[in-house]
Amino acid sequence: MDFERRCRELLAALRREAHGAPFHVSERGAPSVVSSWDSGHAALVLRHLDPAAAAAELRALYAACQRDDGLVASERAAGPKERAERQAVLGPLFAEDGRSILISPPIAAYAAARLVAAGGAALRDLLENATRELDAIWGRRLPPDTSLPVILHPLESGYARSALFESLIELESDEEWRDESATLLRSASACQLDPERALRAGHAFVIEDPLFCGWLLLALEACSQAWEKLGDTNTCLKLRIRSEMIAEGVASRLWWEEQELYVAWNRGRQSALRGVSAGGLLPAASRTLLEEGTAKRAIDRHLRPAISALWGARGVSQAPPRREGLDERELAADDAISPLAVYWAHLVLARADRSADARVARSQLEELALERGFRSRYAPGAEDPEADGSDVALWPALALEMRASEDAP
Repeated sequence: MDFERRCRELLAALRREAHGAPFHVSERGAPSVVSSWDSGHAALVLRHLDPAAAAAELRALYAACQRDDGLVASERAAGPKERAERQAVLGPLFAEDGRSILISPPIAAYAAARLVAAGGAALRDLLENATRELDAIWGRRLPPDTSLPVILHPLESGYARSALFESLIELESDEEWRDESATLLRSASACQLDPERALRAGHAFVIEDPLFCGWLLLALEACSQAWEKLGDTNTCLKLRIRSEMIAEGVASRLWWEEQELYVAWNRGRQSALRGVSAGGLLPAASRTLLEEGTAKRAIDRHLRPAISALWGARGVSQAPPRREGLDERELAADDAISPLAVYWAHLVLARADRSADARVARSQLEELALERGFRSRYAPGAEDPEADGSDVALWPALALEMRASEDAP
C-alpha cells in the first residue's frame, strides 16, 4: 500500500541515534533530541510496521530521559551542539544531567500500554517504566486539595502555543514567545518544579491543562488494562482508582458548559482559561468520561465533519478560524489543518463508536499526506505556497494508528 510505504520511507528519514540507541525525531530538520512527545508518537506508528522497533524506541526513551524519581524529562539532547540549539530557541531548558527540567504528557506510557496489549509479558519492562512515570506524575505534580496534576510551562502541554494560554504568554510573536518562555523556565526552576512552591511564589503558569490531563487519563486507563492482562490485579486497581479520580476532576473543574468542551484552569488565579481548541477534545476519549456524559456532549457539538468550527472541508484544525482583523497570511495559518488535531479527534470518535466519522477524519489526513506530503500542518488551499520540501513531519503517519483503532473490537 502506497501510504504504508511512504510511512516507512518517512521513518527512515527521521531516524537518529544517541546514547547508543536509535530513536526518531518529529521533523526532518529537527536537532537530534530524544523527546518523550516525539518518541511516544513514533512508537504508536512503528508498532504497525515493526513492533520490535517500537519497543526499542520506548526503551531508548526511558533509558535516556527517565530520572530516578520516575519522572520522564520531556527531552534530552544528543550532545552540546543540539542542547545549545534548543536553549537558544526556548531558554534555560536543561538541567546539569543534560535532561530537560520539564516533562511532557505521558503519551509514551500510553504507547507502552498499547504495545503490551499486543505483545504480552515479554514487554513487561516497558509497562513497569510507564507505571513509574504515571506514579511520579501523581506524586510530584498534584498540588494540595486536587486530583488534577498541573503543568508549570506551556511546553509541558504538548501544544505549547495553545489558544488557551493566550492570556498568559505571547503566542503570535516568535521573539516575544521565546523571551517569555525563558522567563517561565527560570521561574519554574527556582520553584524546583514543585506545584506547591510555585503557587506560594506566584509562578505565573500553574495550569490544569485538558491536553496533559487527557493524556494522563488515557495512559492510566490503558496501563490499568495492560496490567490486568498480565495478571497484576493490585496495580490494575491502583491505576483504575486514579483514572476515576482524574476523570472526576476533569469533568467537574475543566468542563466549560457554555461551549460544551474541556478547557484549562489557572490554579494561581483560580479562574478558567477558556477557548475552543482541539486539545480540549482529548479527554472525551476517556472510557470513564464517555460513561459520565460530558464527553458525548463535546463530541456531538465539536466533531461533526465539515460542520463544526474545528472541522473544515478537508480536516481538523487546532482552533476555529478567526476572521476579523486578520490579513490573508494570518487567515491561512489559522485555517491550517493539523495532523495532531486529526489524530485526537479520531481517537475520540473511535472510542465513542462514531466509526463513520472516524474514517472520514483518517481518510482526509491520508489524502492530504499523499497529495501534499507528510507535513506538520496543511494550509487551507490546494497548495502550500511556502512549502520547500523541508517540512517533512511524523504526524500524518499516525493514520496507521487510526486504522488500527477502527479495526479494534
